[in-house]
Amino acid sequence: MFDAWMPGAERIDGGTAPGPSGIGAPRAVWTVTGSGPDAWSAREEALRLVEEGRSVHLVWNPFTGEVVQSLAGTRRSRMPLGRTSRYSLHVDHGHEGRVCLTVAVVARSEEPFTSGPMRGLSPILAWLDSWDIPRRWPAGPPGQGGTAVEELVRAWSRGGHFGHDQVPGSTSAGPGALDGARLFAGPATAESDLRSPPAPRRSDQQPSAVS
Repeated sequence: MFDAWMPGAERIDGGTAPGPSGIGAPRAVWTVTGSGPDAWSAREEALRLVEEGRSVHLVWNPFTGEVVQSLAGTRRSRMPLGRTSRYSLHVDHGHEGRVCLTVAVVARSEEPFTSGPMRGLSPILAWLDSWDIPRRWPAGPPGQGGTAVEELVRAWSRGGHFGHDQVPGSTSAGPGALDGARLFAGPATAESDLRSPPAPRRSDQQPSAVS
């Protein structure tokens, strides 16, 4: 049985969007917000994405372990994943497959989050597992670059985990050169060792856009 909402995650209203088509392989897409996890909370970033009309399923701060969910697993992400001439009609691939769950990590692509603490990761992986998303990288670990579009399309059809830069049609450079094996292995830090979210920023201080 699938749980539309991740247990333990804070919920905010990310608006409504059509559900997935109901066919095809289940997928998870990892992206980054382009902001520092020591300065921006998951809640702040989740609210920003909602305000910009780019809601994702989960926003996770790996420094504090904070997780915020703005879309149920039965809804698709509203974040545009980019486009190319060949895939100009596929602005958001979240509608493809039985389910496509997007995780936006409060991090920068040039500083791969798998190199630092990944507090609160285990519940995220468990939730993704519950949707039958296999723990594999069909297109290889994210951040390698240079993969032909045709190869990405074949990998995408298999389902599993993908970086934002591995989604066919995406022009994103995120989430950076992740250590895929370490991500699937879970955090080395105890789940109970969580830190308080960063203090709220002033409204005039804005992080970078999602990568």
